[in-house]
Order: sequence, then structure tokens, then C-alpha cells
Amino acid sequence: MKKVVKLDKTLSQLLSEHSLSAREVARKTGIPQSTFNNFLSGRGPHKPEQILAIAKYFNVSMELLLFGEDDRPPTLNDVLTEGLFEGWLKVKIERAIPNTKKIKKGDT
Repeated sequence: MKKVVKLDKTLSQLLSEHSLSAREVARKTGIPQSTFNNFLSGRGPHKPEQILAIAKYFNVSMELLLFGEDDRPPTLNDVLTEGLFEGWLKVKIERAIPNTKKIKKGDT
């Protein structure tokens, strides 16, 4: 299935959610203001390094930024960032890396 580029909508939504201006994000990502405005207007072309800079700035995947959805399975970093399965993950880590140091009574 062919995906439709929704960069303009996704980017507008991210700006709104984070209460940021296009000028501020353009400046912080090093993207020219005119190029950033083109992204918001749905005009291209889209340089991969610019899309990557915006994705990193908002801490989202390039796929989410471009297409408004991310079909990839979550990575361990995503899980930790989102706090999903935190208790389950802690138990799994504790089982995988047991604490070999024994705490004696009276030691704190």
C-alpha cells in the first residue's frame, strides 16, 4: 500500500502540541525558514537530512513525521521512553541480570 506524505499536517500538529513556532523550530534545526514554511504548506522537495533533523528535534520517527503513522514495532528505546510495560521490563531485566551482591543485615 502506498503511503501519502502528510508532513504538513503532522508538523503542524507537533508545533501545536508543543506550543512552538515554525520560526523557532527552523532556527533550532538549522533549516531555512522558507524551507520550513514549504514543509508546512505541503510543498517539497524533502531533503532526508532536514526531515531527520525535525524528527530528532521532536523525538519522533521519520516515518511518523512524513506519513502521520509509524508501522514499525516499538523498539526498547520507545518502550522505555513511553514508560510502557515498565514493571514487566524491570522484572525481566532483574531476572536477566541478577544482583550478585548480597546485602548483610545492618548494611544500608
